[in-house]
Amino acid sequence: MTGSNLPVMSIQEWRQLLNDTQALLHSPKKHHRELLHHAYALRDMHAVDSGTLADMLELADEALMYAHSVQADQQW
Repeated sequence: MTGSNLPVMSIQEWRQLLNDTQALLHSPKKHHRELLHHAYALRDMHAVDSGTLADMLELADEALMYAHSVQADQQW
């Protein structure tokens, strides 16, 4: 998953990306994919261990579920 041209970011930058609600709600799938790519890149750089990677992936999935929930609420 790290074969993209995305720049390598720090864990703090990843958390900022995770908390970017505006970008998440604008394009949930793209934002989720970006979170996953960066999380795997951090793992490949040995900046995070497998447990931290699992937590990051879970947070990314929860963000995607949140975005879908907000979008569903807006349709009502």
